[in-house]
Amino acid sequence: MLNAMHARSRPLPTRPRPPVWKWLLPAALVLGGGWGAWYWASRPHDPPVQTAALSRTASQDWRGLQAFGPRPVGSEGHDRAEGWLAGQFRALGYPVTEQAVTLERPYDRGGTLRVGSLRVPAAALYGSRGGEQEGRLVRLPPGATSEQMEARGLRGQIALTTCQEWDGEGVTRRDLVERATQAGALGLVLVQDCPVRQLQRVPATPLPLVWVSAGDGAKVLPLAGQPARLTSKVEVREVKGHNLIAARVGAKPEVLFGAHLDSVNDSHGANDNGSGVLAVLEAAREAARTPLADRAWFVLFDAEEDGLVGSRAFVDAHRYPLRQTRAMLNLDMVGVNAEPLGVAAHAELLPLARRVRPGVRVFEDEAATRRETFGRSMNISGNSDQVPFQSWGVRTVFIHRGLDRNYHAATDLTLSPALVREAGDFAVKLAQAVLAAPWTPDEPCEGFRSSGC
Repeated sequence: MLNAMHARSRPLPTRPRPPVWKWLLPAALVLGGGWGAWYWASRPHDPPVQTAALSRTASQDWRGLQAFGPRPVGSEGHDRAEGWLAGQFRALGYPVTEQAVTLERPYDRGGTLRVGSLRVPAAALYGSRGGEQEGRLVRLPPGATSEQMEARGLRGQIALTTCQEWDGEGVTRRDLVERATQAGALGLVLVQDCPVRQLQRVPATPLPLVWVSAGDGAKVLPLAGQPARLTSKVEVREVKGHNLIAARVGAKPEVLFGAHLDSVNDSHGANDNGSGVLAVLEAAREAARTPLADRAWFVLFDAEEDGLVGSRAFVDAHRYPLRQTRAMLNLDMVGVNAEPLGVAAHAELLPLARRVRPGVRVFEDEAATRRETFGRSMNISGNSDQVPFQSWGVRTVFIHRGLDRNYHAATDLTLSPALVREAGDFAVKLAQAVLAAPWTPDEPCEGFRSSGC
């Protein structure tokens, strides 16, 4: 009996505990699969190429961009155009990175010129900082030097002249302002009697520098020599734009296509520089689904018209990848045939441009200067967004058709889609020639790339 009871109290045999690896392995597989799915979903990837985007034309692109109106940084049209352009690149299979560009811009808040009982409205010349001054109106002869202005008694007085007189002399607004201020002027009144009013930037001088309409100017000019009171109100605001960088995942900027996307105030910027923007978009379209797409960046720079702000910011932020850049191709004003399509090219790239386009017009870029003209700040040579790249030793080609009569004016409303397409196609063929040619990069030397270091 005891033996039977003891037998019944013994624990029944159980299965041995499974080895740890048997439950760790499935858990690892589940976790690994989840991590792999997360990594695949979160890693950068190229958007799918949309067939409709490949078949779009330059005419369609211009109709799309034109709808946003003027594109100065800080305007609604500018911001809407940025978003639309980013969408066009994504539809071609290029991820787009937005690089913030912050700057200050002056905004005219009105002004007046009073001479005796006459009072006329005045608007600030772009770039001036406004102010209020009193003095005698001194009429300036066309093309007068600072010494000639001072000899006419301009010191401590207000300069008075007309647009046509100075345009006929080939003198910029900046030159006019600099001469007048050097002669001691306390302000400037420019009668806007030119057929086309061009927006030119003047120095940020804390003096009232204004223009008045041709009609009001006809009333003011006979009053030269009389005391006047000049008031100009200007507000300086911080605004933000963006460089748009379209590049395939893993693509290296061996060739960089560039153009500036902003326009001057009150201008639709058709030729300057909607044409360059559309030419870069055309190049991106041609490159899609070709090996070029993996060796090129397509960049739309912002705030070029405020002193190459966007391209300078881009170069500062991308100096390391730019060591791989064989050529920067800058397209600016290529939609109006003021002159045949031309290039200002690095000496090593000029033969390639001539091979791609026999008989291409070759022009000399502007000489080196430390001065800044409206939208054209220069510290080496050149007058567009290729200049900051030259500072870093990148070989550049400036693709350009010359200045037309609507340059920097509200009348810059039209472009030729055929000329845009031609410029974009030329840029693509030149890029392919650059990539096929031998090239040995220089090593950076004290912040600059130079074979002479």
